[in-house]
Amino acid sequence: MTKTKVAVLGGGNGAHAAAADLTLRGFEVHMCEDERFAGRMEKVFNTKQIKISGVCGDDTVSIAMVTTDLKVALAGVRYILVVVPAFAHKEYAEKLVNVIQPGQVVFLLPGTFGSLIFWKTFQKVKKDIVIAETDTLPYAARLTGEGEVTVMNRFNPLKVGVIPASKTDKTVQELSQFFDGLKATENIVACGLSSMNPVLHVPGCILNAGRIEYAKGEFFCYTEGFTHCVARTTEVVDKERIALLEQFGYKWDILAHTIRTDITTDDLYEAVAEHPTITKIKGPADLKNRYYSEDIPYGIAIWAKLAKSIGVETPMMDSMVHIGSAIMEQNCWTSGHSLKELGIDGMDIERLKEYLETGE
Repeated sequence: MTKTKVAVLGGGNGAHAAAADLTLRGFEVHMCEDERFAGRMEKVFNTKQIKISGVCGDDTVSIAMVTTDLKVALAGVRYILVVVPAFAHKEYAEKLVNVIQPGQVVFLLPGTFGSLIFWKTFQKVKKDIVIAETDTLPYAARLTGEGEVTVMNRFNPLKVGVIPASKTDKTVQELSQFFDGLKATENIVACGLSSMNPVLHVPGCILNAGRIEYAKGEFFCYTEGFTHCVARTTEVVDKERIALLEQFGYKWDILAHTIRTDITTDDLYEAVAEHPTITKIKGPADLKNRYYSEDIPYGIAIWAKLAKSIGVETPMMDSMVHIGSAIMEQNCWTSGHSLKELGIDGMDIERLKEYLETGE
């Protein structure tokens, strides 16, 4: 039986987990890392093996292909999984536009509106391509050594947005072969606003910045850092996120329900502080961690800019971006994607919905 070929682009925690897990489950994986960062996973390039442990199993997995050549990685592949941070989406879109082929499906894990960057870039070639993204990584995973990854949890359900949204049902059905529990959202914006990472990470990291800077890694964000006052602040950010979804008329749920699918609680503190998996996660180790560098300029800031464009007030999100800019010594309003870069600048709600549905 011929194995389904799938490309996994990236070399971080999520990419290692996806490459090993999908291989274990019978897919032919072509793993591709940018040559600038290939030295960080030299052992994987030399052995073509990844040692995986945790909820996905304990095994040393042989990956079918490990390369820095994007064209080689995509040969004969229909499904392209982009498992890189949000700040790398624009660069990967510009690389892929030169090699993408009609009929291929690009799947961002996660997206954080990144699909809009890819869609806008791919319009240069006008090929029959579909782009999808999830609201979070499929795995809670950490690299524990070179070529070694521990998967602490699988996220299920995974919310998915597709552009053009008119192809959502067919695309989600196809992508369900890779991950259980894919749940379609209305479109890319609905999916991006369903992401729990910016809401869960940013308030705690802002309010614990001094402790994080002092501890240098000896810090557990979801136990010592997630106190009742942090939970209350996080809930305010979550309410602003929900207000955005309501303005569009999209479905929503509170963060506590997203985090804890095993129990029913409306109490965010209870959902986080007693979570069997995330409370074990150590860090962030510094103020350059992706909880800051990704979730503020590419998460909260984009939400706040979108909110302003459609008349929704987000004072708590705004404050997080301002304080985060001071902490990180950069302007988080401008360092992330602008609405113009996303291709949605100047659109009112109805025009934006039409664009997301048809891609035009």
